[in-house]
Formats: sequence, structure tokens, C-alpha cells
Amino acid sequence: MRPSYHRPLFLLAALSTLPLSYAAAQSPDATPWKEIGRTTEKEMKVVLSASFGNVFIGKGEPEKMIVAQSTSRHKDPGPMTIDYSIRDRVGYMDIELGQDAQGDEGNKSGFSLAHFNGGTWYLKFTDAVPISFDIELGVGKGNFDFAGLNIKDLNLSSGAAEVRVSFDHPNQSSIENVNIESGVSRFEGRNLGNANFKRFRFQGGLGSYTLDFNGEINREVDVDVEVGVGVCTIIVPPAVGARIAYEKNWVSRLDTDADFHSSGENEYLSDNYADAASRMNITIDSGMGSIRVRRR
Repeated sequence: MRPSYHRPLFLLAALSTLPLSYAAAQSPDATPWKEIGRTTEKEMKVVLSASFGNVFIGKGEPEKMIVAQSTSRHKDPGPMTIDYSIRDRVGYMDIELGQDAQGDEGNKSGFSLAHFNGGTWYLKFTDAVPISFDIELGVGKGNFDFAGLNIKDLNLSSGAAEVRVSFDHPNQSSIENVNIESGVSRFEGRNLGNANFKRFRFQGGLGSYTLDFNGEINREVDVDVEVGVGVCTIIVPPAVGARIAYEKNWVSRLDTDADFHSSGENEYLSDNYADAASRMNITIDSGMGSIRVRRR
């Protein structure tokens, strides 16, 4: 995935016009549900691409790989296409939202739910098998609620978008690497400690970002944060020991809570780092950004 940092700034104005309430899923004007049932899959790989609009992800029924619904305030917001095939008991799902379908060639072994129009999409996935997500969101809003899902891998890229990612319950699988790229946007990650990751990488271009690592962190994990121009708040749970590696420069600023102390020119340790059962090793690279590390 490639970050989309150079999208025009005026696209941010469009974000305020897009509804974010999940209650809209129950709108009487919504299109009928579309679904794909579960058969012999032992895991699933999902590639999701949305050019414009609102995307909601949540937990669905175990025996349905996906249940999808669409609503729209526009006459023709663009199609939704789902291509799905199974190979060696692995489900491969390719979802395109708000952009032209690319035809059926190359997908003859699967099937397609095409021209499913809508400006707001609600996607509910099974919790019965591990899922790898590769998500790319252009302009719009994304609300990705992974609570109760079985996430094996997560890659997320957004351009001029407002994105919220939450893990309000512990993830059933262990994630080797979480990779998130956020361009001209706002990003909020909530209870990211529940993602059960080994390494977390965040790259932000221009915007406001919150990375809340509350949740269950039961080991030593690595967190890499890179911010171009913007404000990034990193929330570290009080019981977790933290080490921050940050190279000072003239145009960026690091602000930490009182229980962090300098242990070298470019290193800061929390008071409980040596004794904590779980630890975070945080590496920060900031261009013209402001980084705040908070305990709560």
C-alpha cells in the first residue's frame, strides 16, 4: 500500500458532510442484505478498496463470511463489487466500493455481487475463521470495529479520510505486524492493546492522530510512529512499561507525562519500565509534528 499524503487539502471539507452513525444501518431506505455463506474455509483474506464514501466494518454471524448492506443519499454513488473464491480452504475476497467494476475476467473461479450501489456501506464478517485485512480508503469515513473478530493480519491505508479503528475486546489471533498509513486525515485508534500485535507501525502525513494502546498487552511489543505535519497523541496504559526513542530536532516537539525520564540523549523511560510485566518500545520519527505521550 502507498500513503496518499498529497491529496488536495480541500478534500478535508468533504469529511464533515458524511454521516458516521451506525444506526443508519437500520434505515428503511437501505438496500436488501447481500451475503456469502461459509463452507469449508479455514481462513479468509480480504482486500477492500473504497474510493469515496463511508465504510463500516463489524462482527457478523459465524456461518456467513460477509453480510453487506448499502445506503445512499445520492442517485448514483457508484457500484459495490464483491469477488469471492476458495482455494485450498482459504477464502479470497476482493471488495471494491464506489468505483467502476473491472469486469469478470480473471474471476471465473468465483462469483460476483456487482453493481450494488451505495454511498455508505456496512460490512459484517464472520468470527469463525482468522481474517487478514488489506484496506485502502480514499476520501470519506471509516469506522472499523474489530471487537469479537479473529484478525490475523491488518494493513490499512487512508487518503483524505476520517478513520476510527477499535479493538474493544481481545483479538482471538496474534498479529505479527499492524501497518497503518494515514494521509491528510484524522485517525483514532481505540484499545489497540487488544489487537494482540507484536509490532505496530503507524505513518501519518498531515492531520490529527490518536493511538490509544489500552487493552491487554501481555508481552513486549514494538511501536513505530512516523508523523510528517500534525499532532499525534500516544496513550500508554499505566501498568505497561515504556521506552521512547526520539531524535530531537528544531521543528518537532515531544511532550511526555511526568513518569517518563530521560535516560540518554534520545531515549526516555517510564519509571516502571524495568519491573513491568509488559513493555512497549516506541520509536518516534517526527518531521514538523507534535507528539504527546500520555498515561491513562
